[in-house]
Amino acid sequence: MSTEVSHGRGGAGNFKHDDTEYVDGEVVRTGAVGSHGDGAYSSGRGGAGNIADVGTPATDRKDQDIIPETAVRPSQDGRDYHTGRGGAGNAVPGTPEPKPEEQENLVSNKTPVGLADKLKSKLFGGHKK
Repeated sequence: MSTEVSHGRGGAGNFKHDDTEYVDGEVVRTGAVGSHGDGAYSSGRGGAGNIADVGTPATDRKDQDIIPETAVRPSQDGRDYHTGRGGAGNAVPGTPEPKPEEQENLVSNKTPVGLADKLKSKLFGGHKK
């Protein structure tokens, strides 16, 4: 499928041919509609008024969310990503992975945490002169 798509706010220069294959990434919930007796569930798009069976203890779910393969994307943990409609304020830089030698330094430079460690540090000269 190829259509002409507008990119931008207007003007003939923002129209170009688009060969992107678009897919429906809709998540589908299967199972009976309504209460299953397995705990609280959402009966709408959001808001506390759409939560039903609040007092029912939770058990194993009797329904499933089916997520099409086309809707699954790799984790973005530690990578740059963008939220919102545009602008630098919506860009979030990723966190770099520490190098193995930095990881060792982080572990070896930890201060004593437990009560026994603190007492040993105090009694046997854990302070610097």
